[in-house]
Amino acid sequence: MSNIDQMQSELEVCEMMTAGFAGALARFAKQIPLDKWNWSFSERTPTPREACEHAFLWMWCDRQQMTVPDRSQHRPTPELPSDRDALIGMLEEEAEEWRMMIRGLKPEQLLDERESFGGEMRNLRGFLFHIGQQVIYKTGQMSVLYYGLGLDGGEPYAAAYPNGVYGFPGPKWPAPRA
Repeated sequence: MSNIDQMQSELEVCEMMTAGFAGALARFAKQIPLDKWNWSFSERTPTPREACEHAFLWMWCDRQQMTVPDRSQHRPTPELPSDRDALIGMLEEEAEEWRMMIRGLKPEQLLDERESFGGEMRNLRGFLFHIGQQVIYKTGQMSVLYYGLGLDGGEPYAAAYPNGVYGFPGPKWPAPRA
């Protein structure tokens, strides 16, 4: 039985999703060669460094908004290091901060409201949803870069499709890829 099968609460799901995907992002990032840390295959896509920075900054800001209700007490985000391993370390530490914060929440607190950017009110569940979306999104961006660099092996990309599990024909994609 996996950890997912043993979960019994919304907060357990939020903890696994947030800390888990941040951990996956860090694992992908550690395998990016140093000479590709600031590389992307398009100006419209983030570099591995930018994906990690963006994930860290939103995690840090959302946690601050959840734990420091008085916005006059909020601090600017920390300076980010240029060193890859130091940045990944910060991301991993922030994931652990989230793990501990979520473990300290009670289900009834999920409806507690905090002021978000622009004065909008958001409940704690909304912050948890937002950060879950952010770390999943950034992990997806990093995985595209990881696979694009061939770090998963030398074979062409081949996704498993549900129809194959049922014995039905798979989707018909244009070939070759343009």
